Amino acid sequence: MRLYFLRHGIAEDLASSDFARELTARGKRRVETSAAVMQALGIRPQRIYSSPRLRSRQTAEIVAQALGMDVDLAESVNFGFDLAGLRRLSADCGPDAEIMFVGHNPDMSYIVSELTGVTVAMKKGGLARVDANAVEADAGELVWLIAPKVFDALAEDEQTGIPPAPAQKLPDTDAGLHELIRHRWSPVGFDRERPIKRDTLLGLLEAARWAASSSNLQPWRFIVARREDETEFAKLLSVLREGNVPWAQHAAVLMVACSRKFRQENVPNRHAGHDLGLAVGQMVLQALSQGIYVHQMGGFFPDKARELYGIPDDFEPFTCIAFGYRSAELGHLAEAQRGRDASARERHPLSEMVFSGGWAQVADFLD
Repeated sequence: MRLYFLRHGIAEDLASSDFARELTARGKRRVETSAAVMQALGIRPQRIYSSPRLRSRQTAEIVAQALGMDVDLAESVNFGFDLAGLRRLSADCGPDAEIMFVGHNPDMSYIVSELTGVTVAMKKGGLARVDANAVEADAGELVWLIAPKVFDALAEDEQTGIPPAPAQKLPDTDAGLHELIRHRWSPVGFDRERPIKRDTLLGLLEAARWAASSSNLQPWRFIVARREDETEFAKLLSVLREGNVPWAQHAAVLMVACSRKFRQENVPNRHAGHDLGLAVGQMVLQALSQGIYVHQMGGFFPDKARELYGIPDDFEPFTCIAFGYRSAELGHLAEAQRGRDASARERHPLSEMVFSGGWAQVADFLD
């Protein structure tokens, strides 16, 4: 039996009661980082039990969202969590079960020490894995103990893999997909405090630069605004339609993507939109490989963009794009926007879009 013990993240010092102490903004960010690493490392508990105290519950909910799970509140994981409480919660579990407990110190450190005989001092946001006897769950081996700083370092390491998508966003397909494609979706919940580093942003733009294009004309152009430049960011934000502003204002980078409409004077380039799409598509996958999510928008004012930025007549403002690290904390968004991130992805079946022999004749290899 694999047992995971997670101490809650950094919480505020003062509140109306100890029960109501919330995670700080920094605490939430660090737990989100840890949750992303847990997902990338393949940690998959069947159950997550949390103390009902707010800081513990918030920690558990962030992790659960990243892993596509629910949280069970358990009073026995509150102050005073001990082996007796552990045995009650794991009594009906088999030898291959994996369970996570999210609670408080000193109890989390004590119970790991009691199970393993190893003295530990768990930091806020730290995670221990103990492999225990499935029947008694009263003795086990400390497999590892991950401190929050280690989670931070792993998150910076590209080898940890693709950032997690919630379970409802992962496509159910018969054919295998590359993990970058499986995890690509367009969130509205961005981390409001985490910028995209300059070198990382240059990598995204290089990915677009090296996309294929008809006759190698490279018809794409990008107007870019980083949130650190408040004036330019507000300028580009003003180009968006009202429905996109409340969430897009929290992105790290905004862009207007344009395409040149002509191959040469008075000769239209009917492939320009296709080529721009290829360039943006490469940028999206490059971004995801760096832990950055992308949301493309048709909801903007092209004429306003043309006027504000002096876009020439032979270029078409095609779409706006928001880039940022995803946040599991969506309390600042409207209910409809939160629901959008929580909803399942849908696609038309291949039979409606793949033909052979004639229009609307379903390709026989799909059977």
